[in-house]
Amino acid sequence: MKSLVSQIHVKSAEQDGKTKTWIDYIQKDLPQHLDWWPYTLGAIPLTLFGLLVATGLMLTFYYVPSPEKAYESVEQITNEIYLGWFVRGLHKFSVDLMILFLLFHVIRVFLTRAYRAPGELKWVTGSIVLFVTFAMGFTGYSLVYDNVSYWGMTVVTNMLGTLPIVGTPLLHLLRGGEEVSANTLLRLYDLHTKLLPVLLACLVLGHVLVVRLIGFADVQGSRGYHPFYPEHTLTMSAIAVGLLVLIVDLVMIFPPTLGQPANLQEVAVDVSPPWYFSAPYMWITLLPGPVALWSLFGGAVVFVVYPFIDKELSKRGWPMAIVNAVVGTLVVVAVATLMILDTRM
Repeated sequence: MKSLVSQIHVKSAEQDGKTKTWIDYIQKDLPQHLDWWPYTLGAIPLTLFGLLVATGLMLTFYYVPSPEKAYESVEQITNEIYLGWFVRGLHKFSVDLMILFLLFHVIRVFLTRAYRAPGELKWVTGSIVLFVTFAMGFTGYSLVYDNVSYWGMTVVTNMLGTLPIVGTPLLHLLRGGEEVSANTLLRLYDLHTKLLPVLLACLVLGHVLVVRLIGFADVQGSRGYHPFYPEHTLTMSAIAVGLLVLIVDLVMIFPPTLGQPANLQEVAVDVSPPWYFSAPYMWITLLPGPVALWSLFGGAVVFVVYPFIDKELSKRGWPMAIVNAVVGTLVVVAVATLMILDTRM
């Protein structure tokens, strides 16, 4: 990275006769194709992350991270605090839509192979952003502490504990002991409100900086540039306003609900997780635990290093555009099938 920055400084200094600042890199002109909607998908999650942080801060004023008070405080937020249901709904739909648009963004980058050199670092940082966002979703879902979220949290941590070697330490790390307890809830709360948001903010900032330093991938048919300010900034602002209107409508139509309080003596009949964990949950349900978990971890590793796999296969003459189209289609069909199975079992 240091070498890359130095090269860019030298190149810029040679071209302009002066050294550019970080602000210059952020504000430099953008390729024309970033005005096309498929190429705005990366900016939408950034807007939603800002909304998540703002609404999350409001919720922390009322949420109590203890087994005796957690459910009661969520119920109070939903039914008694002025506009509490609305803020909780904004928070919930923000993470749903953030994950949805991140997945759309990943699909677009994968199919267009925009991760090719020198863009490998953009893909790697973006992949980690996606996984940390999933972790945010899981920890937030567990904090509701109704019967479904409690047993969902119990089942997931039980499965992690079955992993060879790392399973038991990981189980103790998340639970703060052998069993789900007050320590578990407190640890998930700290992860959701402190460590993960800070980590995600750093990763998002790093991803944006890497994109601006390395530059955007070339796109056939994209000619010319447009200024970051005011043209691109106004476009992104209009998208942000549109998103806000969409989320408000969704919250008004589908206000947040709350299930029965956690019953530690009786396992919930249905522990199906939120939609973004539906396919992995079904995968784990259908296969033996360690096999399913290791296959998911293996798939995640392949996903992160895919640009380097593409590079090696390309050198050997593989038609990677076709390979990606086939792989992408198969993955989407598999995920959709697992999600449908989850709704019917």
